[in-house]
Amino acid sequence: MKNIILVLSLFFVGLINAQSIKIEGIVTFESEPVPETFITVKTNQVYNATTNDEGYFSVEIPENVAQYTITWEHSQFKAQTKSLKYIADQKLDLQFTEQQDEVLDAIVIDQTNKNIRRFADKTVVDVENLTVLNSGSVFDAVNKLPGVLVTANGQIAHNGKLATIFLDGEPTGMSGDQLTNFLKNLPANTVKSIEIIDRPGAKYSATFNGTIINVITKSAKIEGVSGSFMQQNSVNSKVKNTTSAQIMFKKNKFSWNMNTGYTHHEGNTNSLNEFSYMSNGTQIKARENYWNNQWYQNYYVRNHWQYKVSDLANLTLKYNFNHTYSKPKTHGDMFNAFGDTETAYKQQILGKSNNNMHELQFVYSQKLDTIGTNFSLTSNTEFQNNTNSNQLFVQDQMESTILADNNFVYSQTKADFETPFKAVNGNLSLGAHYTHSVSTNDGSYIWDQARTYIPYDFKYTNKAAYASVSSNISSLMISAGLRLENLTYQSETAVDSLNLKQDYTNLFPTVTLKYPVMSGVYLSAGYSKRMNLPGAQSFNPNVTSQNSLLVSNAGNPNLKPEISHNMNATLTVFDYIYFSYNLSKMPNQNVVFYEITPNGTLESKSHNIENGISQSFNMGLPIPYAMFTKGIKSMINDRNGLNVDELSFTYLNAGYFKTTYDEVIPDRFQKGAFYIFTYSQFYLGNNTRVFVTYYNMFKGVMNLYELNKPAQNLSVTFNKKFLDNKLNVNVGVDNVLNTDGFDVNVFGNGLQMRTQTLNERRMFKVGLTFNFGSFKDQNQQMFPQGTPPFKTN
Repeated sequence: MKNIILVLSLFFVGLINAQSIKIEGIVTFESEPVPETFITVKTNQVYNATTNDEGYFSVEIPENVAQYTITWEHSQFKAQTKSLKYIADQKLDLQFTEQQDEVLDAIVIDQTNKNIRRFADKTVVDVENLTVLNSGSVFDAVNKLPGVLVTANGQIAHNGKLATIFLDGEPTGMSGDQLTNFLKNLPANTVKSIEIIDRPGAKYSATFNGTIINVITKSAKIEGVSGSFMQQNSVNSKVKNTTSAQIMFKKNKFSWNMNTGYTHHEGNTNSLNEFSYMSNGTQIKARENYWNNQWYQNYYVRNHWQYKVSDLANLTLKYNFNHTYSKPKTHGDMFNAFGDTETAYKQQILGKSNNNMHELQFVYSQKLDTIGTNFSLTSNTEFQNNTNSNQLFVQDQMESTILADNNFVYSQTKADFETPFKAVNGNLSLGAHYTHSVSTNDGSYIWDQARTYIPYDFKYTNKAAYASVSSNISSLMISAGLRLENLTYQSETAVDSLNLKQDYTNLFPTVTLKYPVMSGVYLSAGYSKRMNLPGAQSFNPNVTSQNSLLVSNAGNPNLKPEISHNMNATLTVFDYIYFSYNLSKMPNQNVVFYEITPNGTLESKSHNIENGISQSFNMGLPIPYAMFTKGIKSMINDRNGLNVDELSFTYLNAGYFKTTYDEVIPDRFQKGAFYIFTYSQFYLGNNTRVFVTYYNMFKGVMNLYELNKPAQNLSVTFNKKFLDNKLNVNVGVDNVLNTDGFDVNVFGNGLQMRTQTLNERRMFKVGLTFNFGSFKDQNQQMFPQGTPPFKTN
């Protein structure tokens, strides 16, 4: 035993006394950093590292080394090796000079030119080079992302929680139907890639709870004029059409990118509501059958001007404008029973909404050196005006009119700094953010009910500072951050009891780990604390719309910010296969459900519920059919490589999610639900493809909606490219089975309600996209699409 203790003591003393030196630098190709380059340093032992997103690496070796050999390898380039003498504090500038020109013997998924790349905190999906993603709208592309679902009320969720949509690194400023319609109007061929940031770091506001889906649009990288034009028409009982264009220009130090489009949409949906409840000792029953005509027009312009001040500095100005005008109309056959008194009648709802949004953004970015030290200053201002009217007619007589005028001003200033950090052999990021918004709401009622519209102002201020570090410890990649946020919000009305002012100050930590279990297999895990504040309209104390004599929508001025503790773990195999588990504990959460009012009607509004727990398990699995028709050996021996855009495959996404609350919510609304989503590509040769998308949400509960039967949808699209890929033609059918919709039980205190909704009937669509000009993305020059996506060891 004494000998063992002696040996262990000598071992630990040796560890304590051992000193090390650092070899660090950056790896580039044609002045662009190359992430995920494998570094090997040989002395009398071998040491390894991998470059980060900025191409930076750091390796620790014993201090007594005077000379070493360093090799840098990447799947896209020919490996390079140098023998060097150690020089203290030297930063190496390692460069690749040649790209790989062939595929060798053993298969390894390429780490740069592949369609899905997974990092510790996010997943990057290549849209530009995948026809299955870029042949429709951005909404279509987002729906095909791993783990993404569209909820029963049309919102986008990821891994069972609602997601936030960003565009080019910033929030869109839109929500609900406005955001959904905008994404449906924005063509996917204008998108370069989409980032699924399921572990937002300290750089992002803690108020972004859940996943951030960041849509990155294309931009001009080399000189010339280029662009695209898209026209898409869809028809069932109504006609819909979208026209859009993108123009990209670059001359010397100046570049300009413009996206613009116009959409006319008219469609029909059917819905049936059946509900009953007790009010003041009287049993109330209703059956409401609706025929909804959804009509809207939208046009947008997005401008991006950039001036290259120097080789290390850029100045960017953005101006975006979005206009939406809608006039939905709903006809209803209604039946109400108050005790023994029964009434049948017809009603009509006429709505109008006019929304204008202006956004102006200024960005100055400066590289302070060539090894990853950067500074950026961003200023963003947004103006929105929205006017709404909601009119209810019963038996051709006006029952109520609700008019509202909303104005919203949002401004944000951000300063961000990042630099290599020797102390942790990684990077350090620092920043300070200031956000302020003011929402004013005024309106009027024409209503038999004895109530008056309450003018309402909502002010919000967020002051934040953050610090985060990322590092590699041997093969373990670590990112950790801490964000301090001070959140102040207040509402001002003419009714003192509805006025409130709240101030929250808290720390929000984030930690992310990623470890290579074996070649191509990674295990990642993370923890984050987040806070979510509902939008200004959720606090609005007024009734915002009336759906029938018994049902209306309103806000709740007594809501609180949501706090959540989020944990997750993901196992990825070659980045395409993944298994993930997510757990969120929510001390308080805001959820929407119906409540019975004192006058015996129903109001849908947000409520604060305590002790929520959300869990989800998700998986993704690609199935290339060439494995069965040609065999794996033939795929390996294909000297021309395997281009995913010319493969036939099915990508399977499946998952299970469940949210539980405290005793306020009945057990039947706390069950879980399974889903399956697949998109398939069948390559027919000669640039011809067939896309098949299928979605099935099995019986279960999602966001307090209990599905009585599975919800499913099937879409088929034929795609053909002409004129050396400049012309892209799509012909297809959406909702092939006429099953797109939901049959759900809806939660409400003391309420029994069932809602059946059938969305647009089977719809035929024709679309074409024409690309013009000599534009070629710089990343395509660096990593051309024709390059095989497989390499060898």
